Amino acid sequence: MVFSPGTFGLIVGSFKPIIYGLAMAYLLDSVVMFLMKKLKVRRKQGIFLACVILIGIISTIIYKILPQIAENVNNIMDFIMDGEVDIGQIVADIRSRIDNKYVDYITDYILKAGESVKNVINNLLKYLYNTLMSLITNIGSGAFTAVTGFIINIYMLSEKDDLLARGRRFIHAYFNENKANDILNIFTKANKIFKSFLTGKLLDSTIVGIMCVIAFAIAKVPYAPLMGTLIGFFNMIPYFGPIIGSVPVVLVSFFVNPAKAFTALIIIIIIQQIDGNFLDPKIVGKNVGVSPFWIITSVTVGGNLFGIPGMILGVPLVVLIKEVIEDSVEMRLMEKGKENLEKTNLRK
Repeated sequence: MVFSPGTFGLIVGSFKPIIYGLAMAYLLDSVVMFLMKKLKVRRKQGIFLACVILIGIISTIIYKILPQIAENVNNIMDFIMDGEVDIGQIVADIRSRIDNKYVDYITDYILKAGESVKNVINNLLKYLYNTLMSLITNIGSGAFTAVTGFIINIYMLSEKDDLLARGRRFIHAYFNENKANDILNIFTKANKIFKSFLTGKLLDSTIVGIMCVIAFAIAKVPYAPLMGTLIGFFNMIPYFGPIIGSVPVVLVSFFVNPAKAFTALIIIIIIQQIDGNFLDPKIVGKNVGVSPFWIITSVTVGGNLFGIPGMILGVPLVVLIKEVIEDSVEMRLMEKGKENLEKTNLRK
């Protein structure tokens, strides 16, 4: 079959450098516009400075942060592959540190469950191991694609006006004037919503990740660089992100040093409160103009269909659909009101 899953995967794989390039160009364009406005430089100079900044950030990550994360990943994998987890020892350690009747009840239940709990924990650790191995493999195999995408990104940024002009010409060529204007208006709205949401959320999540790394390091939470990076990465996902990110952090901390699991959880809660009440409203703003119900629905459906990218992009997509529908409804109501007014005048 021409459209078999294998063929579709091959086609998507072939376009990966272009997709990466488009994503980089789309996000970097905001930086270019900012530099042009603040430094009063031309577009080509702004593109050059933006790419230098990006290369500087990537270099810092590779030479300063990545080695620590790689060491953390290696330590976790060694810990997982060492074999069985001593449930009894962990539970005894918790009971000796926390004198509470509810803790005693829970630990007694865990000890009675014994073998079944042990199997669940070992399966979770093996899943974490496979996930880390897959992540490392993808980083290595995607290096060439990322470099190619970076080069394509430079050309896309340089030829932005020409590409947009060609797109507008194409739309006007195949649609009548009113329909073409409606389509271009939707693209304008989409650009505003997606760019403001993604750039804001990326900056917000970076700050959250850095705060977590620093706080984890001060509190001596195991594998602070990796754990803080995970929190920052998953913070891109609205509502569910902090929960998803906190699970591996607390889980790993619990098995390495049970006392630090509670410390890590407290740090995550405090930083998420700071983010939710101060950082996110200031940086991302009110771009997510939909109720929590629609945000949760968009994240759930987007995640089921397209994984993590779907969970991130589902929210601005729902915001766009909401605005388009509201504008359409408003226009129809205005037209109906005008028709009713004309009919009333005719009767008079």
